[in-house]
Amino acid sequence: MTGRGPTAALSAAVALTLLLLLSGCVEVRGTAVRGQSSGRSGSVSNDSLGLARPFLPLPAVTPAAVPDGYDPGADAAADIAAAQAASHADGRPVLLDFGSAWCQDCQALTALVRNPGVDLILARNYHTVTIDVGHYDRNMDLAGRYVSLPGSGIPALVLLGADGTPSRPAGAEQFADARSLSSDQVANLLVDWLYPGN
Repeated sequence: MTGRGPTAALSAAVALTLLLLLSGCVEVRGTAVRGQSSGRSGSVSNDSLGLARPFLPLPAVTPAAVPDGYDPGADAAADIAAAQAASHADGRPVLLDFGSAWCQDCQALTALVRNPGVDLILARNYHTVTIDVGHYDRNMDLAGRYVSLPGSGIPALVLLGADGTPSRPAGAEQFADARSLSSDQVANLLVDWLYPGN
């Protein structure tokens, strides 16, 4: 035998199916044929045949606005409240960015956020609020609820869970030296923060 008969074709099909199933790239639905009573064949659908469906559909996400810089005229408390309301509705965390336009590391972070990849991660996964702290003379009471700016420096990033609980995720201290970060490093940290404990 040369291995080119129907058995070889069936073996190849089974091997390909197993490869796709084990690689995690497909979803299998259903396993039985419906309506096989009284000797008649019932209706058969793609779901009932257990056909594989490549790539699970992702839920639609409305991108959130990503701020560009620090606005000294913004009502930071109202901006945080609006972001928390949006977070409560869609489950995305709120990312607070305390900084100021005079700060070189804040300027560097603003430039990094303009990177298309970083911007996309922020828009699809976070509600971002920038809070201008001036020369440590603006919004300091508000900042004090979340972080000690004299200890952390700026920019200081704080993550708020859907319940409003603040946290300084691992790596957040690196942003105080944002001039040394690449857009890939920022993107990796932002993605890591979405999956704590992994």
